[in-house]
Amino acid sequence: MKSKRKAAESDLTDLHFGLGAAVRNAFGLHEPGSILFSSCGTSYPNDAFGVISLELWRKLQDGSPTIS
Repeated sequence: MKSKRKAAESDLTDLHFGLGAAVRNAFGLHEPGSILFSSCGTSYPNDAFGVISLELWRKLQDGSPTIS
């Protein structure tokens, strides 16, 4: 299994269904008024996971997220 730290940005789409569903459910991205969802700046919970996974990937790559 490839380490996610060494994964290419394009590999993040592989996480969408499994990990994405778990994150959306665990953190209530479908819930009205979700602070995490609204902070992602997207219209859909699925897209919010895309923002979250990309920021996590960037943090693992160089330690500097782009969202402050």
